[in-house]
Amino acid sequence: MLILHLSASAKNINFPVDKLCGYEIPYSAAFCGVRVGTKHYSVKNEYKYKAFISYCHRDERFAAGMHRALESYRVPRKLVGTKTDVGEVPARIKPVFRDRDDLSSASDLGNTVKQALSESENIIVICSPAAAASHWVNEEIRYFASLGRQDRIFCIIVDGDPAGVDTSTACFPAALAEIGLHEPLAADIRKWADGKHLSRLKLVSGMLGLPLDQLRRRDLQKRQKIWALAAVASVVLAAILITAVTARIAAQQRRDSGESLVMYKLNELRTMLNLADDPADLGRLKAWDQEQLGRLVMKAGSGEGALKSAAMELREQGTEYWQKGEFGRAMEMFQDSWALLAETFRRDNNDLEAFFELGQAEYYIGSIYRELGALETAEDSLAAYAEITRQLIVLQPENAEWVLEMSFALSNLGSMQMRRDANRPERALQLLQSSLEYNQIALVLDPKNTYYQSELGQSHAFLADAQRGVCDLEGALQSRSKQLALERELWSEDMENTGRMRRLAYAYSGYAVVQEEMGQNEIAIESLEKAVELMRPALLENPESKDIHLWMLDRSRDLIVLNSYVEKRDQAWTALEKLDEEWQNFLHDFENLDAGIKLYAAFQLDWAWLAQSMGATEMAAELLEDAMNKITGLLAKLPGDRYAGQLISEAVFQVWALQQELPSESVMALLPDYRGDDRNTRDCEDVSLAAKQAIMLGDKDHAIELTAYLMSKRYTKVSFMQICKAYSLCSGQ
Repeated sequence: MLILHLSASAKNINFPVDKLCGYEIPYSAAFCGVRVGTKHYSVKNEYKYKAFISYCHRDERFAAGMHRALESYRVPRKLVGTKTDVGEVPARIKPVFRDRDDLSSASDLGNTVKQALSESENIIVICSPAAAASHWVNEEIRYFASLGRQDRIFCIIVDGDPAGVDTSTACFPAALAEIGLHEPLAADIRKWADGKHLSRLKLVSGMLGLPLDQLRRRDLQKRQKIWALAAVASVVLAAILITAVTARIAAQQRRDSGESLVMYKLNELRTMLNLADDPADLGRLKAWDQEQLGRLVMKAGSGEGALKSAAMELREQGTEYWQKGEFGRAMEMFQDSWALLAETFRRDNNDLEAFFELGQAEYYIGSIYRELGALETAEDSLAAYAEITRQLIVLQPENAEWVLEMSFALSNLGSMQMRRDANRPERALQLLQSSLEYNQIALVLDPKNTYYQSELGQSHAFLADAQRGVCDLEGALQSRSKQLALERELWSEDMENTGRMRRLAYAYSGYAVVQEEMGQNEIAIESLEKAVELMRPALLENPESKDIHLWMLDRSRDLIVLNSYVEKRDQAWTALEKLDEEWQNFLHDFENLDAGIKLYAAFQLDWAWLAQSMGATEMAAELLEDAMNKITGLLAKLPGDRYAGQLISEAVFQVWALQQELPSESVMALLPDYRGDDRNTRDCEDVSLAAKQAIMLGDKDHAIELTAYLMSKRYTKVSFMQICKAYSLCSGQ
């Protein structure tokens, strides 16, 4: 045990520390220390083991990895010997007890485990659904807590849902709640959460009684020499501009190496992206209309910073045109802004601010190309934005703002990938996973930055969409849960902030999408209702915002459709009629808005399905015809648009279900081919559309096979389950 030794009037008085210290939380300095009079008395460590690892043997691989990671960890030299409330900081975290290794020859497992627990300063619980169901893991927690050391329990998640109540997904053993740890803070070793490196630092900081921020700073300082060497090599290799996203993340991402977080991620990025000309060479500027550039320079003036100021003014004007939907004029402003920034950097290539803004200019140009549907060209500009940001980080790897900028760049590339190429969703997943990790690194560098924390919620949201892209609904649900928890916490600190309300509304809405796909209708309805309620103040504050109006219209459609499954259909019909009036007003104000046309077509398809189910076949046919016209027009304007492709596929199936005949060959030619065999890396929605295509084309066996796959992924969306039952695809499920 830990014993507090007090010396008073030449008498030694011993007190168990657990009787004197208050309980706080994991990863904090858990022992309070004791002050008697004017003297402070610290804790003396008399334990045999630094930690006891408690785990279910299904998680042995994780336990073994954690055992090696802790015992091989070297505490930063400047922290060794520091006196904390837990004791003097050692150079190493050892020995660590792990029963599979240390109990191989034990004759009495129970007594040996109890002795090891009594002789361990800390207990580390490997948390997973298997561990939560393990009798022995729970018993080890209870016994350790009975020694009076609840505040020395540390949790690390390797699988499952931290907020889950379902026994099949919940990861925390029940014994934690029994001893008062109802919502234990925990490191999460999974790559989309804390990852291996940060998880280990969290455990070490808690066990040594060191603030996590201090340990992280020292850990980063310890690697400065590695950064410097890696930076030199990276600058030599990186003198080129990204032109396409071509390769998967390097295998090194899965290795717990000694490289710095930042430089490690930058080197990894090189394997993900194909590199070409160096932005610093400004090859594009050489091809620029030199007369036009001369006019821009002359108009900007000759004062210090004149070119940069003129460039920023042009960007502001371009943004105004962008918001008005005047993309051509916006592009002119953004390209002229790029030219002035490029000329500024050409004149002084030590002006890092100009180089940073040049990367921003690439982002704005890429965004307009994306609006215009020129996705390949858009990707070139967005990739250039990422490469410029990468070069800046090479120069200043400790700059948290630039590290977060890389997160933004990769999230844009990932979103572009999802929109441009539905056949390779794993690439989008790689990009958005990496985006999340850069966001986490920014928080390592600046842990108290609430903006970075809020952006981390968005990173989880983007990752959830990418996980849905490969039909990983459980992963998407966990990512959305993390986003929701982060946004709820930030909103609770400023509940009058409509911006925070809006982010929380988006989080609830995204959560509802995954819940609906997993057949959790009632919970999805609750999430959507919260989302709509939270968004109302933002709409009142921004009554002219087309984006908020469009969001509210689409969420209202979702709510009506979901409620139609549990309420009377005539009530849903009345609600849809009322919502149609709101849609007509919106489309009158924004008649050429592509996003509005797509979402209204989706609204019509839902209404047509309800009409068909109620026997109003004539009304259903009219709605389908109008929706088909809208979608085919969009596809002519935006060929390859993924959402429009999904809509035309759904519309064709509904027409076939209503009329029992396929549309014209010209319409059928617009359908994406969802019938390939690569379903293991496809969006669940796409696989469901593949099943519908198989039904239309008379290939019921394939439709049954696809349905079985979807159900194995827990895709039980009510609208699809109706198809499943109507065409006897899931009768054996």
